[in-house]
Amino acid sequence: MFKFLETFMVVYKTRSFSLAAQQLFITQPTVSNQIKQLELQLHTELFERKSRREIVPTEAANLLYKRAGKILKNWQDVNDQITRLGDKGNEKVIFGISQTVSRILFAKIASALVTADPTLDFDVTVSNSEGVLNQLETYKIDIGIIEKPLVTENISRILIGKDQLVKAGVDNGNWITREPGSGIGYYTEQYFREADVQPAKLIHVNNSGLIRRMVAKGVGQALLSDKDLPTAVPIESLGEHFSRDFYLLVREESSHDNTLNDIQQIIRRAMSSPNQD
Repeated sequence: MFKFLETFMVVYKTRSFSLAAQQLFITQPTVSNQIKQLELQLHTELFERKSRREIVPTEAANLLYKRAGKILKNWQDVNDQITRLGDKGNEKVIFGISQTVSRILFAKIASALVTADPTLDFDVTVSNSEGVLNQLETYKIDIGIIEKPLVTENISRILIGKDQLVKAGVDNGNWITREPGSGIGYYTEQYFREADVQPAKLIHVNNSGLIRRMVAKGVGQALLSDKDLPTAVPIESLGEHFSRDFYLLVREESSHDNTLNDIQQIIRRAMSSPNQD
């Protein structure tokens, strides 16, 4: 049952049996069979097959997707608790953070966490902002930290800090930006619209550190945080209009989780301290 749910979530997200098979490293007939078995158990159709390549989730699939992540998370929690029976192991929390947060913010947060609660274990996954939100919605992470102003149902967004963007690099007509779904990609598109910029060449890179190195080598211009600039490159201030916020994302149902509430307070104190390094 749980394997079927995992497969269902990938099919739902990719809208493709073949892409799901590639991501899960199984055959397409196996994916089709697992979805069929799940449909038989639920006595309902989950996907309408419009063609060999096009599938559309049904209303039942939309409902199941909202609940499947929590079902899998609860099952994993039970497994973990059984594994730890008789063992006073530390509690673990999983963070999902954007690449910008990973470069300029999370080291400070991690330091505050280990200082305030040495017994806390935590893992960290890095994605773009929309990826972090998706991981939180599907219960793959417990807390998200991003800089893109995303809003979604049942997720609380808490302001924890600010960051100033600047235009950096050689003005040769080339622009470097992140992929759609990222914070930098969002603000770069906003800058293009407001400044009526039409790049001679637009290069998409899904790694913030690589963008910084490309700017340093004179490949082109990019919007970068003023806390993460290469040395000796031209910089132009963009003003308060391109000051962005950092957000803590938590599921609203987590409001009664004492551990997550304590972590939120630790992060808020760390972000409000004068030392931003």
